[in-house]
Amino acid sequence: MGCIFSSDAIDDGGIVEVSFLSGEVYVFVPGLREPTQNDLTELLKGSVSAGMASKLQSLRSQVIAASSGRNEPGLKLKRSKSQDGDPGGLDLENALKNYLPVLLGLVTGGEKFTTAIEYPWTNVEDERKETALASGYYELLSVLHLLGMLALQEANACLTPRPPVDAFDIPKASEGMCFALHPVFTFGRYISASLTWYKLSDENKRNAIEILLKAASYFECAINAVLPNTPDEIKAKLPVDLTEEMLRSLEQQALGQAVELQLGFAIDNVKASLAVKRRLACEQVEVWEQAIEKLASTTKAATMMNKHILFVKWKLAEAKAAAYYFHGLILNEGYEANTHAESLSCLKAANAHLKESQKARTEFSNMEPFTKVPSLWGPMKFLTERIPREVVSKNRIFRDNYTKEKFPASTPKLPEFPIALEADPYRLPPVDPAWKKEHGFEARPSITPDVPIFLAKKNHSPTRSPFSDMRRAGTLAPPMRLSEMVVGAR
Repeated sequence: MGCIFSSDAIDDGGIVEVSFLSGEVYVFVPGLREPTQNDLTELLKGSVSAGMASKLQSLRSQVIAASSGRNEPGLKLKRSKSQDGDPGGLDLENALKNYLPVLLGLVTGGEKFTTAIEYPWTNVEDERKETALASGYYELLSVLHLLGMLALQEANACLTPRPPVDAFDIPKASEGMCFALHPVFTFGRYISASLTWYKLSDENKRNAIEILLKAASYFECAINAVLPNTPDEIKAKLPVDLTEEMLRSLEQQALGQAVELQLGFAIDNVKASLAVKRRLACEQVEVWEQAIEKLASTTKAATMMNKHILFVKWKLAEAKAAAYYFHGLILNEGYEANTHAESLSCLKAANAHLKESQKARTEFSNMEPFTKVPSLWGPMKFLTERIPREVVSKNRIFRDNYTKEKFPASTPKLPEFPIALEADPYRLPPVDPAWKKEHGFEARPSITPDVPIFLAKKNHSPTRSPFSDMRRAGTLAPPMRLSEMVVGAR
């Protein structure tokens, strides 16, 4: 159960201030990378018109102003304003989307003006606090990454229980012992008021799924559309936050938490079969295993990375607990030899992973920056009650009726299923029409008119068909025919 803590822990020794992130964590957001100021008006002088340089400077400054202060951990634990209806997050998202069409003009047809212009951004999970690279592709990757992180932040707000607008009968604060977020709290006393009496609505859960898929689409666009065209020398200098491994891990995290919400709907639905629930749980395991594999391959990481890795391990343990539980129940209904022994083995594995997840959940909250222990919700609220009870029950039945069956030497392998949930690809906006007025700007045609030319994947094989992006290509124009007059003229 989550609690609300004050930053001032009252102990016999006095008042101690401890810095930690405010709010409960349901969707982990390491933090927001923020752009820092540079003078594009001066740097682009002579390359583009004064009006275009001023427009780029103005739009980037709007992003800087909207993102300023949104990445600082709260010293007092209260819900952030963006979760209570403040348009701060929406303003930043709008500023980024307004900036994108103009930014795309810098990289359409390849880098033209940006090789001497550095774009500085702060980092979150890299050991370097700031990275400035002279590449429009770096700026574009940073914008897409920030859009994805904003979507994750919005999904966490959707899943955070909070009182309805017309809630008058709010329980009074209760006095108790605090969770061990810090050694001083172990002996301190606090006044807490839990939000766990508010039930999360199905509408909020459905909205969270849509937002998580939107986040995954931003990361997928960065991986498949921008990174393949980024110069190798720039990719070698990218911070950990923008590497392919990190972007892929964030994409898998968003998909994994969306599947978790689907599993919660299936558990609440009395008509959903065990096979459906097992499949969703196994898909979860597959997604989180891919996420932890990508995270483990990153280098030059800061301390925030350790908390990120622990969050993924926690969610992976929860997914395995769910998968082994439903797999064990299905095996228990079979008639094959030793099926009850295999079923009990799966249920015991589910119980072990459940305990592992509970330990990881507490360790995650205790790791700096400190966070509240989130209350149990969704599938885990159901499984935390059912798994231990099922293990005791099936163990007694096995001992009374199936002692002749042989226990497997190892836990039965979980079935593998392809991941059914996919995010719709994010399509970047068309280049701002103002670029057509710029001297020397070439509007290069593309086989995919809705996607700028630089987004078409590089064709490393000269023998390959030029229509390599048929998945997104529209109806092809008929081949041009030369008249007899033109042929004669040639």
